[in-house]
Amino acid sequence: MVDIKTTSSAVWWIKYPQQQAEHTQSRAIRFCQDMTDLFSNISLHGYNKLFDSELLLYEKLIWLCLHITTFVVMIIILSFTWDYFVAQYFAINLHDPLYPVEKIAFPAISICSNNRISYQAAENYAIELKEYFMGRIAHFSSLYSKYGRINNIEELSNFQMFLDNYGIWDNETFYNVLRTMHLLTPKCEEFLVKCWLDGKEIDCFHKNHFQTGLTAYGPCCIFNTANVYRQRSHGQRFGRSDAGLTVILNSSQVNDVVSLLNMDAYVVIIHKASNFPDIASGEAIEVFPMHNEETFVAIKARVMNTSEKLRIFSSVYRKCLFNDETPKKDLLLHHSYSFANCITRCRIRSIKALCNCVPFYAPLEYFGNKDGVVYCTLKHVACMDRYNCMYAI
Repeated sequence: MVDIKTTSSAVWWIKYPQQQAEHTQSRAIRFCQDMTDLFSNISLHGYNKLFDSELLLYEKLIWLCLHITTFVVMIIILSFTWDYFVAQYFAINLHDPLYPVEKIAFPAISICSNNRISYQAAENYAIELKEYFMGRIAHFSSLYSKYGRINNIEELSNFQMFLDNYGIWDNETFYNVLRTMHLLTPKCEEFLVKCWLDGKEIDCFHKNHFQTGLTAYGPCCIFNTANVYRQRSHGQRFGRSDAGLTVILNSSQVNDVVSLLNMDAYVVIIHKASNFPDIASGEAIEVFPMHNEETFVAIKARVMNTSEKLRIFSSVYRKCLFNDETPKKDLLLHHSYSFANCITRCRIRSIKALCNCVPFYAPLEYFGNKDGVVYCTLKHVACMDRYNCMYAI
């Protein structure tokens, strides 16, 4: 027999088991009542439907299934988000605050004459075309349709028909518009007078200096096309304002026929040597030195390097590509991949898809299979003008 006095300090449900059961039952009832009250008055949409006395049982079941489904989807989304966060193994930080300036790749510099057709070259070409009207030579400016130079479409088509018959050179089957634009564009020798690098006069037209190349403005004079100044000695840092590239340009306009931009200036594009000179790619600087003026351009370098150790990870995880990596070979330009070249490639391939031709200044490296790739001529100007907003600078 249990002595009540000796167990007076024991918990109450041991002494009164029946009161214990009644208390547990009352707590469960109160909890259900509290939850019913909560869901009936909660501001979240739809939860009050679960305890609405006016709804039938099947309607409450539909709302219950809807809430359960929403909860499960939310859990799945949060799970994927957490897994994605945990899978981020890489971080971007300042690796070397004392990065030597001689290791910064010297940029390429494209200098373009605002005049796209040389008068002397146009006159010689007109004579070659059996003295066809000199004024029609200016129609070639329509091939730069992104600048809004559109003339009479029918006249352009008639002139192109004439060129297809009489503008073909020896051993050519079709009219070569790229050859014509090279012929008509002012030559580098016409406007590059003198050049200095690191305070020393250099030969402007040496193979390591200015060479004729294609840009978004057509044929221009490009410095450092071979990227020979990528690795330089300590004495070739070119870090001072007087140690960069200095060029004297000819300001004479006696040879001008057609100007693309409504200004009395040259066009200078500063870009990475392995990138196509196109300001629309987002990784180039464009300045317009005025005639009879002295212009200075300061360049601030920003270098982003990726550790070679990250090559063991798939590009899917590191979210980037090395310069020598690419999912498609036609993404390489000058054997190098870059985001800017990828943007330019997309724009040029969109022109080909819409007008069945590519601009004469487009690098053909962007097309793995060059069969069927033709340059846009004057008969394509109407189509290029129609979709100008899709690829214009």
